[in-house]
Amino acid sequence: AYNFENASLTFDDLPARFGYRLPAEGLKGFLINSKPENACEPIVPPPLRDNSSGTFIVLIRRLDCNFDVKVLNAQRAGYKAAIVHNVDSDDLISMGSNDNDVLKKIDIPSVFIGESSANSLKDEFTYEKGGHILLVPEFSLPLEYYLIPFLIIVGICLILIVIFMITKFVQDRHRARRNRLRKDQLKKLPVHKFKKGDEYDVCAICLDEYEDGDKLRVLPCSHAYHCKCVDPG
Repeated sequence: AYNFENASLTFDDLPARFGYRLPAEGLKGFLINSKPENACEPIVPPPLRDNSSGTFIVLIRRLDCNFDVKVLNAQRAGYKAAIVHNVDSDDLISMGSNDNDVLKKIDIPSVFIGESSANSLKDEFTYEKGGHILLVPEFSLPLEYYLIPFLIIVGICLILIVIFMITKFVQDRHRARRNRLRKDQLKKLPVHKFKKGDEYDVCAICLDEYEDGDKLRVLPCSHAYHCKCVDPG
């Protein structure tokens, strides 16, 4: 806010969840106190209403009716933005609305400020006292700005994981084939026909007990396995 001596002060505000957003360069205008102060009914329009070069912003007191009604009355009176201030508190409230019919009619931006800020604006920065204000939007990037790069990174990570798993699977298959005996080498290993009383009891691969007549492949380490478990298909 700027007064007639070009002194300035900055006040915290909270944008409403309805209406238009403030332009990126901000909205500059003259501040007028609402009459009536609560703007729950049609309010007095700004001076120079028909002068397109004059931008007026109205200061409205909280309570007595919904926020959307106050802002809509400000818009209908010809104001380009509305500032709603708290009463007996400097807490900032996020102004919302549940009336879709009213929301569709609101085109102007609006913000909420604390009571101390409102009192300072009334004392030094109103149109009658030669002041003007500049509503500046809070710089915040849209959710998509963060979400899209995040999804791209996650997608790349998933692709790399899939490629790694496929590569490892192929390498394991090749390694297993290299370590497997050829058929001519396998035929050199003795085959034992199992009968009760043999020293072998369970195949360590399929975990089935040997039965009479089972063909066992006896390895050089003296371990025996079902032929069907160790011989290539």
